Amino acid sequence: MPEFLVLRLEGPLQAWGDVALDPRRPTLPFPTRSGVAGLLANALGWRYRDAARLTALQDALWFAVREDRAPRVIEDFQTVDLNASGTGWTAWGPEKGGDDTHILAKFYLADACFTLALTLRAAAPVSLEELAAALASPARPLYLGRKCCPPAGPILQPARISAADPRQAIGQLPPLDHRWRCWHEVPHSALGTREVWDRRDFASNRFAGARYVAEEWIAPEVAP
Repeated sequence: MPEFLVLRLEGPLQAWGDVALDPRRPTLPFPTRSGVAGLLANALGWRYRDAARLTALQDALWFAVREDRAPRVIEDFQTVDLNASGTGWTAWGPEKGGDDTHILAKFYLADACFTLALTLRAAAPVSLEELAAALASPARPLYLGRKCCPPAGPILQPARISAADPRQAIGQLPPLDHRWRCWHEVPHSALGTREVWDRRDFASNRFAGARYVAEEWIAPEVAP
């Protein structure tokens, strides 16, 4: 039976990017596969250019999310004038600016708190023990989706859970004193599921795949 790490993602702001094709940068209401992979890779000390390892880690993740505190969605309207002599920072390092004003509308989850039950499928580039060690003593400061979103406290929690799957693992987590909203991956589309495009091709920096995620409420009387 797989063993699951327990992660707590809590902070003033979080952003778990949805597909963006224009200046609007939306966020999904829960942590994404690519976003969690980036958080773990940062804890391990990997770089964004470690595309093959990042993608392998992303594809090995198997987790469920519980919403411990519902967020407010807020919008941050940003403008920056990057002229030809200016320099901006990107995931790939400093880049020269252009001749126009950049306009972005970035969305955030304010005051959210999530708990994750997370394990690794076969062919992962790291072990669960290595992930736990990296989260306990990260190589770099961690953030919740975007660099401006630091966590409010330690991410790795002491508990470990053995369960058949992430849905069962998340149902075992205390406290279970009222109904909790949760999300977990399912193999195919069905009533109550949504298609989530949260697999990233880290080499090309583009979204490159979808999965089906079920949203449900866990109540104390039906928890495993």
